[in-house]
Amino acid sequence: MEQNATPGKFLGLEGGPAELDSARFVVLPVCYDDTASFLKGTAKAPAAIIAASEQLESFDEVLLDEFHHCGIHTADTIKPDGIAPEQVQQQIYETAKRFIQAGKVVLTLGGEHSITVALVRAAVEKFPDVSVLQIDAHADLRDEYEGSRFSHACVMRRMYDMHIPAVGVGIRSFDKAQYRFIDEKKLKVFSPTVIAEDKKWISEVLAGLTDNVYLSLDIDGLDPAFAPGTGTPEPGGLTYEQVTDLILAVGGCRKIVGADIVEVIPGIAGVTTEYLAARLAYKIIVAAQLKK
Repeated sequence: MEQNATPGKFLGLEGGPAELDSARFVVLPVCYDDTASFLKGTAKAPAAIIAASEQLESFDEVLLDEFHHCGIHTADTIKPDGIAPEQVQQQIYETAKRFIQAGKVVLTLGGEHSITVALVRAAVEKFPDVSVLQIDAHADLRDEYEGSRFSHACVMRRMYDMHIPAVGVGIRSFDKAQYRFIDEKKLKVFSPTVIAEDKKWISEVLAGLTDNVYLSLDIDGLDPAFAPGTGTPEPGGLTYEQVTDLILAVGGCRKIVGADIVEVIPGIAGVTTEYLAARLAYKIIVAAQLKK
């Protein structure tokens, strides 16, 4: 596992409150896309998202305040090179665990979705009652895919195996076996169609979450009109406003103990998707400070 200094810092922060000891948040870049099954390129996303974040305003347009004074430290990049998926999982887990046990909220920038398994594994050791909010186009409930149980297509199945409560939002792509699994296990899944017809959908999502929440945001949960830069862009997704409304609602009544943003491929349709991901990353940091 190679670790290199990240080019740039999230929001362009340097020194002061961004130093690790005093920072509340750690932005952890993970450049990994070895199990990607269609378009590759998510390994380049962390640097692109961080570069885009340097153009953001730190003043939140909804809450009308700044939220970066809590301290945001950008960690060294994790960059796996030619090692097995199981080894990748272990290295990500060990890195995240070190920060989490030190009391930091880790916001990881992927990379592909498979990294979430290691991150949640680290989070649950400090927060045994943690639940997972999955924003995603895909159910990701396969037991194994292309010979690996640690594929991006198996993320939420591993959550089930770890007995971690989860709620899926934006889900609109799954095979028959996954549909049966959702039905038999009575998993909480909210498709864009359900959301469009249910004005109380955010309250119903919150009802399925525990007090401590890990947020995993696959960028393809949003409609490709908002996020074209992703490996498998599924039509009919969520809007930016739906996603940010949900993130702020979670932060307002639950404790966000960790998060990731995954499956961004930079350079598709300009810089739209990486800039969107940077906005969402900061929105997560904002939301994580709402519940005292």
